[in-house]
Amino acid sequence: MENINLLPIEFREKEKFNLRRIVLITFFILLVFASAYMYYYLELEIDFRESKLKIMKTELAALEKVIKEVKNLERDKKMVEDRIAVIEGLIENQSNLSRILGEFSATILDEVWFDNLSLNSNKTFNFSAKTFNNYLIAKYMVTLKDAPVFENIELSFVRKGKIKEDDKDVEIVDFQLSGIFLKNKLGEGK
Repeated sequence: MENINLLPIEFREKEKFNLRRIVLITFFILLVFASAYMYYYLELEIDFRESKLKIMKTELAALEKVIKEVKNLERDKKMVEDRIAVIEGLIENQSNLSRILGEFSATILDEVWFDNLSLNSNKTFNFSAKTFNNYLIAKYMVTLKDAPVFENIELSFVRKGKIKEDDKDVEIVDFQLSGIFLKNKLGEGK
């Protein structure tokens, strides 16, 4: 048989201590407090991370300015190095050209007059000159071939002409020579 309590609610006996209910209520309260604590902790963590992110963004912006300045300086350094290389090349070529001109002046004959001289960076030269006869052209070619800094001396053309000097017509010969100068032999024997 079952126990049925027919007494009105006021007179009924209060339920006795129920451990299971207390554990559930305590667990639920702890769960609510733990959730609130986790929410608050995560909100603080998010705020901390966001402030740290803002600081990193400002540092990154400052670093990007520095990186841009460094790139500009590297570009300027490269440009200056290129200019220095060009200047050094010009200085080297100038000294080589002055040596070549010195070699030309050492080989020139008194009876030969230069009209123009062109020196190329690929070690070749061309010049046109005037003299009195073909014998002097041949003599000058032999002089150039005997010089240790010139090779492959070739005669491009010969033209006879006349100039007026002291009311007389003087026969002259225009000619053009070309060849190669040897940079590595410049300055040897000096």
